[in-house]
Amino acid sequence: MRSIEKFAATGRIARTIAHEVRNPLTNINLAVEQLQAELDGSSTENTDLMLTMISRNSSRINLLITDLLNSTKFTDLVYRRISINQLLDETLELAKDRLTLKNITVVKHYSDDVCDIAVDVEKMKIAFLNLIVNAIEAMEQSAGILQLKTTAKENKCVISITDNGTGLDEESLSKVFEPYFTSKTKGTGLGLTNTQNIILNHNGLISLESKKGEGTTFTIQLDFA
Repeated sequence: MRSIEKFAATGRIARTIAHEVRNPLTNINLAVEQLQAELDGSSTENTDLMLTMISRNSSRINLLITDLLNSTKFTDLVYRRISINQLLDETLELAKDRLTLKNITVVKHYSDDVCDIAVDVEKMKIAFLNLIVNAIEAMEQSAGILQLKTTAKENKCVISITDNGTGLDEESLSKVFEPYFTSKTKGTGLGLTNTQNIILNHNGLISLESKKGEGTTFTIQLDFA
């Protein structure tokens, strides 16, 4: 319940930010278009460069706002029954190149009592792929071990994704699902926010345990189909 309440609050904040940012952004774009029309070929190369820079960065800000809204809103789902083991294997295929390039060892602990779940398969692949990519990036070259485990427990399908990477400190643990929080130099900070969004959209739960220097485990619980 705390996760859902926090996610809902984040969504409200995101919508407010989007509204407050997009209004002045629209005025900026209109002003640029007006300036370009008034100059109409009489501008200098430097002026054209500056106007192009304003337009490009305005579009970038608008895209960031769109990504933020998409990662914090509930969406319509197209449900399909699938084995969780099959779903994980298909997601691993999407990460195959990354796993190979970094020479990561994949260890599967799949339950023989296969969990069938009803999910939006493509969206759930995005959620699992975000977790797997995060794990890959946290592990050292040729020393990483990625473990995937599935079990059935009390009408729940439980999935855990474990890495032996850098791990997280206490402060990072409390912020990991917040928009724009990232420890990566080139990360957007929306991947795990989007993952949490997808899991909550499926009435599931996601949690994590991590220790600095020892690795991280994400645990997801989903209802049986």
